[in-house]
Amino acid sequence: MTESLLPAGVDVSFAEIESALAGSSVDTPRAGGAALTATVVVAGPRNRLVEAAQAIGALKDVGVRSVLISYGDDPEPAVRVAGHAVALEGLRPDYLNNAVAALRLSSLPTLVWWRGGGTKDIEGLAALADRLVLDAEEPRDVWKSIENLAQRTAVSDLRWARLTRWRALMAHFFDIPEVCAAASGFSTLRVEGSDRPAMCLFAGWILSILGSGQRIVPDLHEQASLAPIEAVALGDGTQQLLLRMAANRTCVQTVAEVSNLPLAARTVSLGDQRLAALLSEELRIRARDLAFERAVAASRAVS
Repeated sequence: MTESLLPAGVDVSFAEIESALAGSSVDTPRAGGAALTATVVVAGPRNRLVEAAQAIGALKDVGVRSVLISYGDDPEPAVRVAGHAVALEGLRPDYLNNAVAALRLSSLPTLVWWRGGGTKDIEGLAALADRLVLDAEEPRDVWKSIENLAQRTAVSDLRWARLTRWRALMAHFFDIPEVCAAASGFSTLRVEGSDRPAMCLFAGWILSILGSGQRIVPDLHEQASLAPIEAVALGDGTQQLLLRMAANRTCVQTVAEVSNLPLAARTVSLGDQRLAALLSEELRIRARDLAFERAVAASRAVS
């Protein structure tokens, strides 16, 4: 038998959810003793909901009502409640928006964490969310809808969150005057890794910030044995800015090889890449992310 998404919970009917949540809130400790601050809705195939439930359970610095919805063919799916969490297992996708509208806390922000599935109902989800965080195994179809989704809510992607440290380290190179002077001649971009969408997204970000007047053809090298991003090299054939995963797999090595600049190298922590840490960061963001939207648009030109 498949384990429940909330193994410590109790089975209730849909009509009993709110009373069950109210009853459990008396003796269930909230994160850090804090009041609830948001609703987190996670929707996706069941096999991608298990680790999501574990990630939300690991949140320590925020109090949230979590709503876990796995897809199926049942208009009245099994419902389970544990603490401030609700799981609907096997819900028909066309009932998804109604379920979210009924279970979110309308007085608090709602973050929808979309872990994949059919894209036809996602615009309805976006209308119910203050922030929509995409996280599909293959995201490029839904990325085509980013412009429309962004008219309804703030949109991001968990891949974008995982690239935060990589983007920051590349941007830091441009604090060096010699790098800025050399940048106009950069024409090569090599990205290595195992996650092609993440590689395309990073390349799209580089293209979007350097501007349309600079001709750069990204060269992507995908290998299943590598990290999602393993190395990035931006340069002109003789000069380069290099980011690469360190041997310990928890740090990134940065090297700037630019004319008139002594070799500059350092090793920086990659930061916490666990789902719970990434989700916690997403919960702190409210504003529209134009840099992400531009990177996605530019990534379409990357093969």
